[in-house]
Amino acid sequence: MEAKDVGFGFLAVFSSVMLVYEWLSIYDRMDLGVMFFAGLLTFSISMLLIKNKNE
Repeated sequence: MEAKDVGFGFLAVFSSVMLVYEWLSIYDRMDLGVMFFAGLLTFSISMLLIKNKNE
């Protein structure tokens, strides 16, 4: 795994967490669990894509 792949994975997780944060803050319903699982889902999908790319 290259440093570029790690950077893109981090960017994907950060952007998904920030998107969920903005989406939930509109309705004043902040839930850290939802933000955590959105980041975890994005991280796992990113790692699957990177793993398939390197094979």
